Amino acid sequence: MRFSRIIGQTALKARLIGNAREGRVPHAQFFLGPRGSGHLPLALAYARYLLCEAPGPADSCGECPACKQMDKLAHPDLNLSFPIFFVEKKPRTCEHLLPEWRTAVLKEPFLDAAIWRDQLDGENKQLRMGVDIAAEITRKLSLKAYSGRWKVMLVWLPELMDDAAANKLLKALEEPEPGTVFLLVGSEGDQVLPTILSRAQLVKVPALHEDDLAQALRERYPDLRPEEARACAVRSGGDLLEAAAMAEKSEEELFVLFRDWMRACYGLKVHEAAEFAEHFARMGRERQKGLMRYGLHLVRMSLLRAAGAPDLVRAVGQEEEFIHRFAALLSEHRAEGLRHELETAHQHLERNANPKVLFMDLSYSVHRTLRA
Repeated sequence: MRFSRIIGQTALKARLIGNAREGRVPHAQFFLGPRGSGHLPLALAYARYLLCEAPGPADSCGECPACKQMDKLAHPDLNLSFPIFFVEKKPRTCEHLLPEWRTAVLKEPFLDAAIWRDQLDGENKQLRMGVDIAAEITRKLSLKAYSGRWKVMLVWLPELMDDAAANKLLKALEEPEPGTVFLLVGSEGDQVLPTILSRAQLVKVPALHEDDLAQALRERYPDLRPEEARACAVRSGGDLLEAAAMAEKSEEELFVLFRDWMRACYGLKVHEAAEFAEHFARMGRERQKGLMRYGLHLVRMSLLRAAGAPDLVRAVGQEEEFIHRFAALLSEHRAEGLRHELETAHQHLERNANPKVLFMDLSYSVHRTLRA
């Protein structure tokens, strides 16, 4: 988690380094970015730079004892807080789960709530940060810094913090101990209490540029052809986790799934639609949401094609052929209806709707929309 290993975000990295070198380090910053944008590795690289004993003009040194400790996320002045499951007869703090969280981040620096939930084997449980975690944060911040310099408190996914826990942290955020730096890292700013947001400087982390994302995919998957990497980068909307799932082609290739499902919906082939609903229900929730986002991408590309702007259509091979045919079918009214249905399904998936029922109902709605 050094700046040199962060994908893209060149201007943002330069700004963070410049602020640190000039001594303009805010006591609280909120790294806010969409899933897969790299806001967590960026915040960890920033924490590493602050704690490094010999930081250079562009990155931490990578050799000092502090950097060696940060390689394992085990620096004594790096305090970590994150959402957990509340389990009976187990502590409601983060301390006992620190090894698991470190392992998850070191394995996938672009960690999200779904991956963390799977790590804890909590498919249908709700991740939370309660007052016990807030008390744990306050206690850790009351201790002196081990190195005598900065003391970093990284709070991952503050949007999952209970109101009582957030209110308990207000004083620590407003009047921190000298040398304390809060780094909040999340994706849902509107779910965080306004009183928390008002006490932190906002660091907006944009979605990854498709060129940076395509290059990162080729580094992760050396056998991936350049055109495949580019296609995954474009489809994902700047989300590395989504792009990686596409590159791995888990179960079936995403395009084939969506194309054949649309054909079943258009022809009202109820038996096939039911089979698709069963198949989608077995996919992970993030994969289901990814299918909806991919469908929205194809609708957008089809509209561009229908509007006479083929140069803006970013697709190759069979996907390009499908978009050409789909564009002939989609009127502006149909495209708007299909967009509404896919976005609504995405929202329902975020609210833990029953996927089998949802996708069967969605199949009928898509048929009505395409036949309207």
